[in-house]
Amino acid sequence: MRLVTVAHLGGLAALAALAGCGKPSDGDAAASPPVRKAGLWEQVITRDGKPGRFGVLKVCLDADADHKLGVFGRHFAKSDCQKSVTKDATGLYHFTSSCALPNGGSVKSMGTASGDFDSNYSVHSEVNVTGAPLEPVNGMHVVDLTGTYKGPCPSGMRPGDVNLGSGLTVNIDRLQQLAGVLGGG
Repeated sequence: MRLVTVAHLGGLAALAALAGCGKPSDGDAAASPPVRKAGLWEQVITRDGKPGRFGVLKVCLDADADHKLGVFGRHFAKSDCQKSVTKDATGLYHFTSSCALPNGGSVKSMGTASGDFDSNYSVHSEVNVTGAPLEPVNGMHVVDLTGTYKGPCPSGMRPGDVNLGSGLTVNIDRLQQLAGVLGGG
């Protein structure tokens, strides 16, 4: 059994807190978030210009897992969120969100997403976290994510599984439970 360290929990908190972002322009139309192709996706995340704590993430998706995790991320703790997604004439998605955390803190995000979502995509977001119980999570952060489709999910990975690159695999349903513990809710 792999020990989950404070560093892992901090990274999981950041993953769990990542919520949609982006400022729509006047010509944008409300849109549904894009849907990624079912299968195995590799994701590379940088936070504040530095590689993510877990390296390359591998995510196994089906329609349900994609909906739960979402291209723009999801905030997994019980919270009150206001979200907006628009798509401009060039196909660029713009998104914003503002979520109240159960402990009184908040996560506010804005950014853009592009790609075909069948073979690749990129997300750029600016995330401001306040009131998180893990101090390093708080503050303004720039998060960039690139996703690349790798084919069908390998045996041993089920939809919703996220391999964190360190060998630790967590199902997104467990992320919700972990976020509740980390968020005090």
